[in-house]
Amino acid sequence: MESPPHKLNVGRDEDRISALTDDLLVGILERLDLREAVRASALSSRWRHLPYRLSRLHLEVGHFQGATPLEVMDAFTGAAQRLLSLVVPLAEGEGGSAAIIPIKALVLSFYMSPPHLSAIGRTVEDAVSYGKTEYLEFSISLPRGSNASLLAEFGQQFMSFSQAYPVAFWWLTRLTLKNLVFGHSDVTELINACNKLKHLTLSSCRLVDQRSALRIDTPCSGLRRLDCIRFRCERIELISVPELRTVLCCSRHYENPPVRFGDVPQLCHVNLGYLAKVSQAPFMLSECLSRSSRNLSKLNLNFFSQTIWIQPEQPKRLTAIFRNLTDMYLFGIFPECDLSWTLFILEAAPALRNFKSLD
Repeated sequence: MESPPHKLNVGRDEDRISALTDDLLVGILERLDLREAVRASALSSRWRHLPYRLSRLHLEVGHFQGATPLEVMDAFTGAAQRLLSLVVPLAEGEGGSAAIIPIKALVLSFYMSPPHLSAIGRTVEDAVSYGKTEYLEFSISLPRGSNASLLAEFGQQFMSFSQAYPVAFWWLTRLTLKNLVFGHSDVTELINACNKLKHLTLSSCRLVDQRSALRIDTPCSGLRRLDCIRFRCERIELISVPELRTVLCCSRHYENPPVRFGDVPQLCHVNLGYLAKVSQAPFMLSECLSRSSRNLSKLNLNFFSQTIWIQPEQPKRLTAIFRNLTDMYLFGIFPECDLSWTLFILEAAPALRNFKSLD
């Protein structure tokens, strides 16, 4: 139900916008960057309470100031606690009790700062407790200058954080992690704990043992997109991710094949790029892609102007996988390369509409 118009005599010198209802004013503020919304609200006592009524918030740690990362996170955490307070003050002159505004969409981008994690976890769990949250995103990175020898410890602290606040992670729909080190089963356990997770990005992360494979076996998850950017491990094995639709895998070095797709029946878009070592023999796409991937429609391969790591094979081995392939793009093929090796793809993909080699 819309809030009643604020009682204000709109005269020649009055701000006519401020005479609008709270609901309309909040709708205006939610179309602004959060910093702009807060600044706008500071211009008038009529607007001062409105930031607390926003149901869609994006807090970015880079927007806060401090002499040290700890001071920056102090400011970030304090702002999050204030803005995510469920009991909202009313404007001057309004009667009745304070309102409760459930959060519908929340994006928090913050540092892995152990002293602040418990406050963030509690605040988020309170915010989602009304069950109205439609979108919740965490983007977690390390402060600049973090000690590289402590990356594994930061990874353990993150896993402890996710386990200490299961309600918050249950509601997560998107998660981005940067520069963390994981144990061999941590990623699978994390995905299983995030019931609503649709999009996971692992950027510049690695396994404790980089000579082992990252194995993801989550048959009950709803994960739809996985981005592994510069993830350091031997290879990635997607054993069972039944709702997965899009995979981006880009790194400097993997073993061949860099990714093994298992039970991924909904997979439709694969973006694969890495620098193969000169000593590595090329591999066949049928060794990488799964026969369960009957919906694959777009395939991007990036060779970074180095060794071609694809081995041509009999088209019939790929026909079942490529029967719905409509778009294929090859990136980073050095100019002198003969493209005759790609003919097997054309024969295996009867529905192919776009087949291009791009710089």
